Amino acid sequence: MRTLEDHLLDMRAITSLARVVGLQSAHLRFQSSSLFVDPSMVKQKLDSLSREQLAEFLLLSWHPIVELEQLTLASTKEAKEFWENMLSFFERRKRLHLGPFDNPAATDIGELARMRVVEEKAYTRKMQDLWNELKERAGKDETVDYWTFIKASDFAHTVTRAQLVSFLVSYGYANLQRKGNAMFLVPNAKPNPHLEGSPLSLPIPITKEALVRAK
Repeated sequence: MRTLEDHLLDMRAITSLARVVGLQSAHLRFQSSSLFVDPSMVKQKLDSLSREQLAEFLLLSWHPIVELEQLTLASTKEAKEFWENMLSFFERRKRLHLGPFDNPAATDIGELARMRVVEEKAYTRKMQDLWNELKERAGKDETVDYWTFIKASDFAHTVTRAQLVSFLVSYGYANLQRKGNAMFLVPNAKPNPHLEGSPLSLPIPITKEALVRAK
């Protein structure tokens, strides 16, 4: 007579078998969803095909991406006649009514810089020049008012100078000191970069009121 322990072992074995069957079923569903084909079945199918069938399948699956064309006497003659009958560029341009035609002309770096196509000076060179200017304007006081220093002839140049000053402070060429509502730039004699990054971040909005006060 079977004991309760025997029945529990049978139930455990049946549960394990059901789990294996479930995993196999999930694996088969995954293979079918990914268009999986057993390599041995493919080999067996190919071995059973004739040469004619293999050649036919090759032609059906062949999609060349390169096309070879040859010049023939007829196509060369047609191209020559088309070129000879085609109007000149200037004659075709008259039909568009584009106005007078300007011949191409050379330009220089200064003109390209004014068009903002290229930078007339490298960025590092601009920083070096601004650092030298800061040291000269600081003089004996060793400080320069921030707004007075970044102020330029127009707003675009003012923003550019403010951006360059931010790099001077970040790379240790100068320090920014705040005294009440005023801010001062203190140039360093030698660059003193912060090895672990700048310890302080000061967002400074450039407003019209601040620029007016800097006059």
